[in-house]
Amino acid sequence: MERRVVVGTPYRKLLTAPRPVAEGLKARLEAGGIPVLLETPFSDLPESYLGTYMGDVTLWVPEGLLGQAEALLEEGLP
Repeated sequence: MERRVVVGTPYRKLLTAPRPVAEGLKARLEAGGIPVLLETPFSDLPESYLGTYMGDVTLWVPEGLLGQAEALLEEGLP
């Protein structure tokens, strides 16, 4: 599983999904108290900052909260 350190905090890659789906999942995780970093593959394009890029993006969560994030996303699935 991919890992990176952001401002001294280790983050793990949670998933990659189309931007509209990822934004919904990000909101759900943040409502559950889990910080989320959303990364587009083209960080230098204005579309990535404006939110108009609708392709696949990656969600990253703090490593210590990965299990909690996965459990939160599984809640309510059929």
